This record gives sequence, structure tokens and C-alpha cells, in this order.
Amino acid sequence: MSYLEFVKENARWLAAGLLLAFASSFGQTFFISLFAAEFRTTFDLSHGELGSIYMFATVASAATLVQLGRLADHMRLVSLGTLSLIGLALTCISVWAAASWWMLLVSIYALRLFGQGMMSHVASTAMARWFNNYRGRALGFKSLGYPCGEALFPSLAVALMLTVGWRQTWLLAAVALVLVVLPVLLWLLRQERKPSVHAAQQHAEPDAHLVRHWTRPEVLKNPLFYAVMPGVMAPACFMTATFFNQTVLAETKGWSLATFASFYPAYAVASVAAALAIGIAIDRWSARQMTPFFLLPMAVGFFVFALADSPAAGQLAMILFGLTAGSGLTLLSALWAELYGTRHLGAIRALGQASSVFATAIGPGIMGLLLDRGVGLEQQFYVMGACSIVAALAFLPLMPRMRRAMQPL
Repeated sequence: MSYLEFVKENARWLAAGLLLAFASSFGQTFFISLFAAEFRTTFDLSHGELGSIYMFATVASAATLVQLGRLADHMRLVSLGTLSLIGLALTCISVWAAASWWMLLVSIYALRLFGQGMMSHVASTAMARWFNNYRGRALGFKSLGYPCGEALFPSLAVALMLTVGWRQTWLLAAVALVLVVLPVLLWLLRQERKPSVHAAQQHAEPDAHLVRHWTRPEVLKNPLFYAVMPGVMAPACFMTATFFNQTVLAETKGWSLATFASFYPAYAVASVAAALAIGIAIDRWSARQMTPFFLLPMAVGFFVFALADSPAAGQLAMILFGLTAGSGLTLLSALWAELYGTRHLGAIRALGQASSVFATAIGPGIMGLLLDRGVGLEQQFYVMGACSIVAALAFLPLMPRMRRAMQPL
């Protein structure tokens, strides 16, 4: 079956997954951080204080998601998706009504939990559960929802803030979720898909060369896992910190927030292109051979941000960020499967995901504290660019150990 035929035959359920990923944007860093200046002004917070609030809220949401995410194994996904959507809408209302910093903390916690957490979790679980023979295609199609949100919402949010104010923008987000997204989701999923019982086991052949399927306790005892983590965590830490402080970056460069928001569509296009291209490269050469290269565009992007002030340079840096973000999304999932097999892949992937979530939490906090102490963004960008190069080069001596991990017992 061709990709186009697959999409036509399953358009209803694929569109539901894409819609959930798209709507998760309200809980993603790139959207929340658009309001950072307003949060600091309204609640009298420093850069470090707001970063610490975001860090604590994100870590708490990740811990909650570990438990709440289990509901996907016991509830109908259309029901869980509906509840997550309603929870996200109520959270948008809580941001609109927030009157103190602790109310903001609770609201950001819920945004991260329902938006970045549960909405994405339900979308991915649905695609993996509903499609056996074409699971990769379904997950890939669903993932298009993220760059669509990144391309649309920044400019729209900035325009709404200038027109109706930041609080009313969150209220309009809640209205859109309840009156537009929710009815469309229920219409798409009025017939829940059942996976085909005769679907081929498409993962059997790629995994046939692996005799050993590592368990999570075995991986935790394996030094190689910890050796690759700096490269895994670097994009989550550095890019999240940058996006969270995008208002400061725009002020430093003399850009309006609307100008910076206009960079996101190119970032989204680069992310999609990189995700598709790296998939072809992985099939041809393997994920482990690609690991030394995927961090390099981000590294160059940091140096561009540090050295140049023109909007064209900002656009270029965001395109470079998109190349790393898109390729990393595909590459790292494939890497765990190559190194440790697929039988316990969910549990092993969760370790990497938890590390990345932790990195997204500490990045904004550290950058905010450094800003409070007079360390400028451009100085920090030089350090992050250099660290990205070191993390990329650190993969090279690990290549023989990766190869040994892939070999049969």
C-alpha cells in the first residue's frame, strides 16, 4: 500500500492523532514562553524566578505523567483524549485568571501535564495501538501536528496579545479548544479504530539480528547508556532554554517579539525535512553512525545567534535548530532500538524521555539565574555552541561500544 493510499484509507484516525499533537501546542515551551515578559511584569518575577517556576512545574508534571499515563492502558483513548483536552482548556482558563505567582506555578504545571504530556501521550499511544502494519507511517503523520503548531501559533499569539491582551489570549485558547478542537475530535473518533488482526509484524525483520533484548535494569547497569546521555539531553536543555527566553533574546537583538515569532515557520519546515531525511539515512547507514552529526546544526545556530543581530541571521539560526530538533526526534528513538532491542523498548525509551524532560526543566532555570547574575545571552550561546560540539564529538569514541552492544550474544 502506498503512503497516499494509507492516508486516504485511514484519514479519520490519522487526523485525530495529528489534531491532538497540534492542540498540545498550548502546553509546549515555544508557546508558553511567548508570555514570559508578561508573566515577569504581572507577577513581579525576575528571569531566574520565572525560570525556577517553570523548572519546578515541568519536573512535577513529568513525575505525574508517569502515573497518569498508565490510564491509556485502561481507558478508551477517545475518552482519555477528551478528558485531556478538557483539562487543557480549563488550565488555559486558570492562566487567564491567575492572580499570584503560585497560581501561575500551578497553571504551568497543568499546562505541561495536559498539553505537552497527556495530549502527546494519547496521540502517540493511539497511533501505536491502532496501526500494526503501518505503525511508523501513522506515528510520522501524527508528528506533523507539532511543526504545524510551531508554524501557526507564535505569530497568532503575538498578534492576539497586541490586540486583546495576554490574559484574553489564553481565554481565547480555551474557547478554541472547547468549541473547535473538541467537536472535531469527537466527530473524527465517533468510530474508534480497531487494529487489523492479520497485520504483518513489520518490526520482526529489522530486529532479527538482535539476539539479546535488554531489560531496563540491565540498561541502567550499562555504562554506554550514561555515556550517550549528554548528547541526548543537549538539544532538550539548550533549545528549551533559548525558546523559553525568546523575549529576552528578541530584546537583546533589537527585534520585536512578532519578528522572532515569524522565524518559527521556517524552523517547522526544517524540522519536518530533517525528520524525513534522517529516516532514510538511518535505514541506509544505521542510527549510531548518524549520532555524531545531528547536534552540529544546533551548535552552528548558537554561534549565529551569538555573533549576528540581523533578522536574517535569526531566521538562519532557527532553521539550524529545526534540523537538529527534527533529526533528533527520529534518530534517538531508532538508536535505543538498535542498541538494546525492541522487546522492552517502551521502558527503555521512557528512561531517555525522562532525562530529556528533566533537561527541559533545568535549562530555563539555569539560563534565568545566569541572566540575573549579569551573564548575557550571547555569552551563554558561545558556551552552549561549544558544549554541543563537544557532545557531538563525544559520540565518536563510543562507536565501537555501540557496535558491540548491537552484536548478538
